Amino acid sequence: MSDPTHFSPAVQPSDSPAESSDTSSVSDAGSVSDAGSDTAVGSDTASVSTERLADYLDSGRQPYDPLIEDDPACLAQLLALERLRSLSSELVESDVETAPAPDPSWIANVMDRVRLESRTGRDIPLASPDPRSTVHITEGAVRSLVREAGDSVPGAVVVSCGLAGDVGITDAPIRVDVAVSVVYGADVRQVADLVREAVARALARQTEIVVEALDVTVRDVHLGAREAGL
Repeated sequence: MSDPTHFSPAVQPSDSPAESSDTSSVSDAGSVSDAGSDTAVGSDTASVSTERLADYLDSGRQPYDPLIEDDPACLAQLLALERLRSLSSELVESDVETAPAPDPSWIANVMDRVRLESRTGRDIPLASPDPRSTVHITEGAVRSLVREAGDSVPGAVVVSCGLAGDVGITDAPIRVDVAVSVVYGADVRQVADLVREAVARALARQTEIVVEALDVTVRDVHLGAREAGL
């Protein structure tokens, strides 16, 4: 696995996710279809706005909202927003007086990427004990898995992630690219290494992807983002 740790002055949310051609916004994390059929179990619904997700978090996720909780893509966005808020709260309480002013749109930019990358994407096959059925996990579900693993590293926020290679073929070599933002003052190299290790463990534990390379790029450093209103 390689680890080219780079720097750039700002997040670029307009970049498209790696090789995703699906325009739907909803997918089951794992789906099963009968042999001879490529129709996955699940349904497509409109995306929920970030504002609605923020209001739902403010309410303590009550009353239960099935449009959010029962939709894998929306749930991935909700959990990502919850992690971003938690990080922002920690940063507000820390000593950041000597740091540069934060970009007010930082959280919004990250959420734009989460929304885009939580879409279904390609189907990734999984081994099935029943020859009469095929089992697969969607590319969007794997990207959400990568994001959750990377975000679990203290001081790191996954800005974007993608899978390069023919994920539709069993045992095909896949390159995983992860771009992260690192909290101001953290050891950049250490955070990048920990993100790579966390993502590698998650992929090995929950998927059958053959990871040829796992590249972690440090895109920028960040502070809190109370100015975003989220």
